[in-house]
Amino acid sequence: MRMDSSQSHQPPKTAPSDPFADGVDRRRLLRSSATAGAAVSLTACLSEATEGDARSPTVYVFNNGDRTVSVVDAEADERLETTFIGTTASFPANQYGTGADSTYDVLWLNVDGGVRAFDQQTLKELTAVETGYGSNYPNLTPDEEQLLVAAGGTTTIPPEPDPASETPTTHRYVRVDADRTSDDFGSVTGEIETEYTGPCDVTLGPDGEYAFAAEITNETLAVLRVDPFEVATRVDVGEPADDGKVLPFMCTASFDGERLLVENGEGELGPDPDVPRNGSESIWDVSDPESPVELERITRDGGLPAMPITSEIGPDSEVAYLFTPDADAVTVVDLEAQAVDRELDVGGSSIAGAWGPHREKLYVPVQTANHVAVIDHAQRAVVETVDVGESPTGAVGGMVRPDTDATRRALGSLSNLGIDVGGQEATHCPAGNCYCG
Repeated sequence: MRMDSSQSHQPPKTAPSDPFADGVDRRRLLRSSATAGAAVSLTACLSEATEGDARSPTVYVFNNGDRTVSVVDAEADERLETTFIGTTASFPANQYGTGADSTYDVLWLNVDGGVRAFDQQTLKELTAVETGYGSNYPNLTPDEEQLLVAAGGTTTIPPEPDPASETPTTHRYVRVDADRTSDDFGSVTGEIETEYTGPCDVTLGPDGEYAFAAEITNETLAVLRVDPFEVATRVDVGEPADDGKVLPFMCTASFDGERLLVENGEGELGPDPDVPRNGSESIWDVSDPESPVELERITRDGGLPAMPITSEIGPDSEVAYLFTPDADAVTVVDLEAQAVDRELDVGGSSIAGAWGPHREKLYVPVQTANHVAVIDHAQRAVVETVDVGESPTGAVGGMVRPDTDATRRALGSLSNLGIDVGGQEATHCPAGNCYCG
C-alpha cells in the first residue's frame, strides 16, 4: 500500500533549519569525497553486494538530511557503510524487537502519512500503512506481533471540520499486524478514534498487555489495552509547575514495568515560537497499569538543564537518559533518587537514541555534528563517537547485518554530498528536528 502524503494532517512543530540551505559545506565534501569517487564507476559494479553476517549486533542510524541509513557495528562501534533508502525516520519503533535474542528482521519507520516497514537484510520496503496524519509515533509489542501507532498528535485544535474534506476528523491509535509470517502482515487490526486529544507517543510495558500514550492536547495520560484494543483509562496529568499547561508529549516505559517517564512541554507558550519552553520530566508509578500515579516531576529548579524531548530507560530500570537538545547533552536521571544525576556532553543537539542489541550501550544520533555518541551504560559516560550521514535523527538496534549493493552505496555518497538523486520522500520532519509538542 503506497501512502499519499497529501493526506497528512496537523503537523507538529518543525524546526525551520535546512541542512542543505547553505549548499555543500567543506567538511561534508571532504568526508564524502572518498566514497563519492566510487559513484563515478557505477556501471562497472551495479550488481556487487556487501556480504553481511547472518546475526551481528547492529545499529541502524537514519540520516534525515540526506535520506540515508548508516549501518554501525555495535560491537566495534564503527560505521560499516551509509546507503541510500530514499526515506528516513525520526522515531523508529525501537523499544522491543531489537534485543540480542530477537530474530525479528523488520524496521518500522515513522514517515509522513503513516509508517513503512523495511527488511533489515536488504533495506527494501516490505509494506506501508497509511494513517492519514503527518505525525506518527510507533512501537512494537514485546512479542513482535503487533505495532501500535499514535497518529495525529498536535497542539493545535483545528476549526470545525469540513464534512466535504478527506482529511481525518479525529486523531487515532492504530494497531498493525507486525508478524512477518502472517498473511495479514501490514494490515490494520484495530483503531481507536480519540477526537482531538493529540496522541503524541506510545510505549509498552514488558508483558505487552498495556500501552501508555501521552495526549498533549487533552492533558492526559492514556492507558490502552492491546487486546482487545481499547482505552482502559485516562489520567489527568495535573497542574503545571509554571504558567500555561503541562503539555505531555512523549513517554517511555521501563523494562521492568514499574516506571513510566513522560516528557512535558510545561510552561507558557509565548508569541515567539523560537523561544523554548521550560519543560519538565515526570516519573510515574505504573506497577498497577490502570492506576498510574505521578511520583515526581523534575523541573528547571530541580536541575533539568533544558526541555527534554524523549528518553530511554536503562535495562536495569535504575537510570534514565533524557535527550535535552537545547543543552547539547543527554541528561542522566537516577530513578531511585528521582533526581538529575549528571549531564553528558554529546557534542551537539539530539532528540532520540536507541539501545544496542545487548542493551549495554546507548546510541545517540547528534544532528548538528553528524555523528552518533555512544554512551556506555555501566560507566554512564560517552565512550565513542561514530561519523554517520547528514542530520542523523533516529536509530534502532537489531541483529541483522544488511546486504547492500553498490548502487545504493553510491547513491548514498551522492546524496550525502547534497546531490538530488531522486526518489527522496518528503518526510514529516525534513530538517530532522521535529517532534510532537
